[in-house]
Amino acid sequence: MSNKGFDTVIEIKYRDTDSMGHVSSPIYYDYMQHAYLCYMHDLLKLPKSEKLPHIMVRSECDYIKQAMYGETLVVTSEVVKFGTKSFEIEHTMRRQDDSKEVVAKAKSYHVMFDYDKQSTIPVPQAFKDQVLAFQEG
Repeated sequence: MSNKGFDTVIEIKYRDTDSMGHVSSPIYYDYMQHAYLCYMHDLLKLPKSEKLPHIMVRSECDYIKQAMYGETLVVTSEVVKFGTKSFEIEHTMRRQDDSKEVVAKAKSYHVMFDYDKQSTIPVPQAFKDQVLAFQEG
């Protein structure tokens, strides 16, 4: 669907690591959520104090290589699929060094949401157009 994704830089903090010194598995979910939020707030030009018009309903992550305290990762997020009321984002986490080695791959699933009615709504064409314009631009 796309030619480019949205990049979010993550500096691995000491608190992100476990007793073995590498990033603890649940932390990758924090990285994914942070990348999703940065992408969508930037895309929609919404201040971070405002709610996004969609919510994350599912996520998954595959761990490929160890990442360590002091390293910097780049999370590239791309919307890869639209449904009637939902969309899917792939997040590729790479080292920000010459190797650009992939350390994890994750997916998150989101539904468009009307907070007043507390119900899902169809994905607006305007949202699809914004995503496609960014990712294909």
